[in-house]
Amino acid sequence: MEKTKKSGFLLQGGILAAAGLFTRFIGMLYRIPLTRVVGREGMGYYSNAYEIYNIALLISCYSVPVAVSKLIADKDGRGEYVNASRYFKYALFVSSAIGLTVSVLVYIFAEEIAGVFEYPSSVLPLRVLAPTIFVFSFLGVLRGFFQGKKTMVPTAISQIVEQIFNAIVSVWAAYWLVNSATEATERASRGAAGGTSGTLSGAICGLILLVFMFIRQRKKNKELILSDATGKVDSAGTICKAIILTMIPIVLSQTIYQISGIIDSYIFSNAMVKKGFTESYRSILYDAYSNRYKWMYNVPVAVASAFGVTIVPNLSASYVKRDFEGIKRKIASAVKVNMLIAFPAAAGLGFLSKPILLLMFNNEDDLLGPELLTLGCCAVVFFALSTLTNGVLQGINKMRKPVIHAAVALVIHIIALQFMLWNLDLGAKGMVLANMLYGLCVCIFNWISIKKAMNYKQEILRTFILPGICSLIMGFSSYLLYQLLCRAIFNHVVMVVPVIVYAVIIYGALLIITRTVTKEELKSMPMGTKVIKLFTKLHLLK
Repeated sequence: MEKTKKSGFLLQGGILAAAGLFTRFIGMLYRIPLTRVVGREGMGYYSNAYEIYNIALLISCYSVPVAVSKLIADKDGRGEYVNASRYFKYALFVSSAIGLTVSVLVYIFAEEIAGVFEYPSSVLPLRVLAPTIFVFSFLGVLRGFFQGKKTMVPTAISQIVEQIFNAIVSVWAAYWLVNSATEATERASRGAAGGTSGTLSGAICGLILLVFMFIRQRKKNKELILSDATGKVDSAGTICKAIILTMIPIVLSQTIYQISGIIDSYIFSNAMVKKGFTESYRSILYDAYSNRYKWMYNVPVAVASAFGVTIVPNLSASYVKRDFEGIKRKIASAVKVNMLIAFPAAAGLGFLSKPILLLMFNNEDDLLGPELLTLGCCAVVFFALSTLTNGVLQGINKMRKPVIHAAVALVIHIIALQFMLWNLDLGAKGMVLANMLYGLCVCIFNWISIKKAMNYKQEILRTFILPGICSLIMGFSSYLLYQLLCRAIFNHVVMVVPVIVYAVIIYGALLIITRTVTKEELKSMPMGTKVIKLFTKLHLLK
């Protein structure tokens, strides 16, 4: 029974991880034509508007899926299905009210907000993004409902649909607005606005799909409500209070992380302004940091961190039952799978940064992007682990801990960034180092709290050390193979794909040879049965 539960938990995480990988892949693909349409200056305005939008979204309703999933899983775990339904309905009301308010404020004060960050050309794309916050207030509650029911399929499908429409509309709208600009100075700003319009379109399409899926499940929901034998019905005040109190610590911890990006932009922009750099040049530098380094490392982080989303309702349900041994097993499983993804991704980005960025953006003159990606590749491990451990603390009702840890890490981050920009004059590289330091600090603080709360001791050798060694061997050998193939074929871009395929195979083989992953562990992982069959045919498993 325990094995089945563990397999289901990992399977749901795998579904969300696969969707995250697919959506990030689409995101990378559409940024190629988008960058060519709007230019690097336009992408800088796009990125800055997105940073501000993310903060507004976090403040309003980005935390809703996790909060709602936790509350519904908690009530379902107690058999209070009537209350679970009431929590969902009130969450819709609270979230939409907050989302509408924030959307209106962002739209009205877009000019003042963009002016604070010395990017006046970001006003138009920011205003286009503003209505998306209201749409997401409904989208987030619906995703949280399904996650609370411990199924990630609706969330995964809606994310894919959302990203597909985002990609199509972003490129088309950017192309149309750039070509309709009457002045050259407007092209970058209008192009960025076209790019952000895809985000709104995608969110609307994702919402429509989830509404349809929710309607199809109404019969099952009614049956659960009728089976409720507890007789407990919480008052409206109790429900609203619980929703807000659950949302606030999640909002604060996530907002602090996103604020670090906004602070980076603000500190960097002001430092560059005082050093005499133009808005256009600053935008190009910020593009290298945001759309080369930060975007690329966030792709594997999104995949690895999917387990952080699935672990919250699972741990919450186990915590209600006081199943502490079950909680420890789930934490250990999630951390190991998380690291099995994060370590090779970090090594791949570090050793193959230049060919990967060349494949994505086809810009041989871009020297800064590969440098930043190689320098900061370890951020994948730090942020994948920090996101997962945030979910662990939220799942065991230590809601305030991630907030405190994020706040302390942010203070350290700001001090380090200021020192690197003004004293060491590191520019964009200083932002990368400060960003990595933030993730590392959160990891350390979270682990200390988890150990104290659960008397939990993490296995080190097969969770961290061996995956790290296998990843380094994989990364270095992949780099050598890439250099060898390029000398023979003289086409850098074409050679990236077979090298990545080689990297995946050699990494999997190394995990089996070193016994980092056992046959039993593979069976419990997503696609594990197929992997076992493949490695058995290759005589790596018996």
